[in-house]
Amino acid sequence: MSKEASNSLKVLIVDDEDALRYSLKRALSNRSFTIFEADSGEVAIEVAQKEMPNIVLLDNRMKGMNGIEALQHLRGICPAAKIIIMTAFTTTQTTIEAMKFGAFDYIMKPFDLSKILGLVDAAASVITETSKEGQSKKQDDTVIEEDLKVGIIGNAAAMQGVYKMIGQVAPTDVTVLITGESGTGKELIARAIHKNSLRSSQPFVAVNCSAIPENLIESELFGHEKGSFTGASQQRIGYFEQCDRGTIFLDEIGDMPLTAQTKILRALQEGEIQRVGGTEVIKVDVRILAATNKSMEEMVKENTFREDLYYRLNVVRILMPALRQRKQDIPLLINFILQNLAKKNRSVANTISKEALDMLVGHDWPGNVRELENIVHRSAVLAQGNTILPKDLPEELNLADASKSEREARAADDTKEAEINFERLFKSLCQLTDNKDILKAVEAELIKQAMAASNGVATKAGKILGMTASTLKKRIAEHESNQ
Repeated sequence: MSKEASNSLKVLIVDDEDALRYSLKRALSNRSFTIFEADSGEVAIEVAQKEMPNIVLLDNRMKGMNGIEALQHLRGICPAAKIIIMTAFTTTQTTIEAMKFGAFDYIMKPFDLSKILGLVDAAASVITETSKEGQSKKQDDTVIEEDLKVGIIGNAAAMQGVYKMIGQVAPTDVTVLITGESGTGKELIARAIHKNSLRSSQPFVAVNCSAIPENLIESELFGHEKGSFTGASQQRIGYFEQCDRGTIFLDEIGDMPLTAQTKILRALQEGEIQRVGGTEVIKVDVRILAATNKSMEEMVKENTFREDLYYRLNVVRILMPALRQRKQDIPLLINFILQNLAKKNRSVANTISKEALDMLVGHDWPGNVRELENIVHRSAVLAQGNTILPKDLPEELNLADASKSEREARAADDTKEAEINFERLFKSLCQLTDNKDILKAVEAELIKQAMAASNGVATKAGKILGMTASTLKKRIAEHESNQ
């Protein structure tokens, strides 16, 4: 960030740690910012009212008003300011709310100064460019006060990115496509978006497209008129009408038949539907969230999914990481599952031994969080005490881990055997060549075998050996002259 670009910008550092404020102020000193400090949210509000800062570095855990509360006040005072939340303690709730309430970004303590400086420079660049284009606008500071309680657990970096995306897209009406493997919790993400949206007081309807027979899916989604088909004894209101002004979540949308896809596209583009067997055009105001564990791009190529609908759905994509990609979250997830289970049934185990935990962390989890939840539930019920032990885990899990250990052991043995064979090969070569020109002897034999394998075609043999045909021919000539 150039000094010229940052010269007129004001930065407010809000943290109750004097040492951190000093470090940040010193690190920012060569940016030519005008820097202000506050040791609490209350003081930050007073400073902001007087100085109207452009960038705010805001701690979340402080005495008195916390960072999220201060953020909401600051958004009203200086709505164009870029506010970066700093905290050593994070939860799903705080990350989502920070982004939902307009934070520019969110960074975990302890952090490298280079990272926070990078965020500040990025914020300054956005402000400068916006100012140049004359597009600085007051942001909507409408907030939703309802708490998010949807059970999304995880502190891994990949999950923090998901929370940020939720916070950013929730207040809008943008269509979101949630992708990821089966069992990663895509419906939880959809519910979190709805709960934090301006539609949160309206209906949320989740539809599993793969669970509805193809001949009934249009009726389920859009409704039908009486007598429109055999068995339609009365009029039925479909899911789209049921959640008018709310949110519909189309899970496993990749399994939706092409005929229904056409009507979904019309609902997205025009906000209109028609019941099966009806002629009336019905206006609906529905936000669509969709999810799939399939490759939509491949389906479009195979003509099993409409390309125009794919682009309409894929406005914003949220990718849910597989559980094996965030194994550090497994202990948190297990604790959360056990706590919820204990609330419903006091007779089940509510803790897990280190040995059992290590086994679960070491598992690959092809079924992701859903598989973890099922195994923890089963083990907690079957455990003879308050603690889940290795013997309480499913036998197939023990067998899978044992099989994995055996494979690793065999691989280690194969590697060792390869080393032994190489040693024998080297000794044999020494004996055959009298310890002279081993490399030449090996190269000559490799060239001979490659030429035989490629039927004497130098180009093919060269590819096998990793050299050009011309180089290979030179090598052959050299070996023939030395014979």
